[in-house]
Amino acid sequence: MKKNYGIVSASMSRRSLLHIVLALLLSATACPSAFAGWVWSPQTGWIGPGGAVKDSPEEQLVFSVAFFDRKDYERAAKEFKKLVRAYKESREAAEAQYYLGRCQEEMGDYYKAFLEYRKTIQTYPSTKRFDEILEREYQMGNYFLAGKKRKVFGSVALLPARDKAVEIYEAIVEDGPFSEYGELAQYKLGLAQLALKDYEPAVTAFEQLISRYPQSPLVDDARFQIAGASLKGTFAPEYDQAPTDLAIRELEAFVREYPESELSTDASSRLSELKDRRAQHEYQVAQFYERRKHPASAAMYYHTIVKRYAGTPWAAKAAERLAILQPASS
Repeated sequence: MKKNYGIVSASMSRRSLLHIVLALLLSATACPSAFAGWVWSPQTGWIGPGGAVKDSPEEQLVFSVAFFDRKDYERAAKEFKKLVRAYKESREAAEAQYYLGRCQEEMGDYYKAFLEYRKTIQTYPSTKRFDEILEREYQMGNYFLAGKKRKVFGSVALLPARDKAVEIYEAIVEDGPFSEYGELAQYKLGLAQLALKDYEPAVTAFEQLISRYPQSPLVDDARFQIAGASLKGTFAPEYDQAPTDLAIRELEAFVREYPESELSTDASSRLSELKDRRAQHEYQVAQFYERRKHPASAAMYYHTIVKRYAGTPWAAKAAERLAILQPASS
């Protein structure tokens, strides 16, 4: 009996093909993520999530912006990165780098957005977005200064990231010192340092504003902030008075040079408080010399109080002690 091996072979081939097709369908059903992210358009056909870059930077930019406009910021960021890598020297690359910052900003990660924006300025200093980027960076610095919390690994940090405000303001001052936001960032840099209780860098930041932007309307505020920062290191009357002396000098200069400033009243009040504290310290030193039976030394400190701190309650007390000590010290 002859066997029809051709027919059997053809039948087996059809069954094998059917099994292969069924296996593919089952795998697609079981692993839908393997096919996720595929996009079809009449211009490009099917393109996977890791699809090739377009034939020109212009096409890739249009393609990427389309995802951004649809608020698909993660996909947009991937496409903008492709453009920057493939066409780094093109004009469109600068725009793509800017949009990488926009994507992070729209997704709420302001620190990453700042890093992408700054990379735009540093890599493409002639970008048409220069002024806009500085403005966006400045607003992000303000967010962090106000207590905005930085995202860490997709979650929110527990503590405000004011150190990031310092970093952002420093970048603006460095990248655009003569821009609209240069002097504003210089002033906010001082405020951010104060918020971190870094008083010496804060004083330096305010002094740089005064020297770099002498015509700025922020100069009188900076002088006042210098006095306030100097005051922060003031100790109790019985200890070192150098910080108090510095604060007194700065406040006296402020009141003298800016008598019409709206801060002048506060400065005068603070100055009176500091002088009272300084006079108290001098009085305590004089008392110490009196107890040690050194009336001449005590009288010297009492004279200083009467002369320099006449408006304080300690001046009247010092005058009383002088009246008693003068015969003893003569």
